[in-house]
Amino acid sequence: PALDLHGGGADLRFPHHAYESAMAEAATGVRPFARAWLHVGIVRVDGAKMAKSTGNLVFTADLLRDHPAAALRLLLIDRRWPADWDYSPAGLEAAVARLDRLHTAAGRATSSDAAEQAAIRALLDDLDVPAALGIAEEEGGRTARTVLGVLGLT
Repeated sequence: PALDLHGGGADLRFPHHAYESAMAEAATGVRPFARAWLHVGIVRVDGAKMAKSTGNLVFTADLLRDHPAAALRLLLIDRRWPADWDYSPAGLEAAVARLDRLHTAAGRATSSDAAEQAAIRALLDDLDVPAALGIAEEEGGRTARTVLGVLGLT
């Protein structure tokens, strides 16, 4: 009857999520409906919000025909989660290239405990994925392998 975490686009905060919460609480008597909310940034294409109503949707299945799933995942998470962002084919190609650099870095033998801990602290700091990836790419080795594994980019 209650959720630990409810996620959705920042544009759904009101009225969609407010009404959803009110209806669920009225139906179940359980309050709060969600103990935490994660309202992520809006995805745009050519400056316009990606939406069915605008007809500018980009479909995952289409992207996965020519790109590895990990590259698409990297494209989606390599930013602060509440930030709005623009999808572009060039951005996806940049994610493919960065994923390759991260995998190359992970193959290096050297790594320090301090760097690995710094990357983990970045992830624990409001899920600062860009900072963790930067540390992983620079440090390589076990640090990169840890970050890639935690983020499902292996």
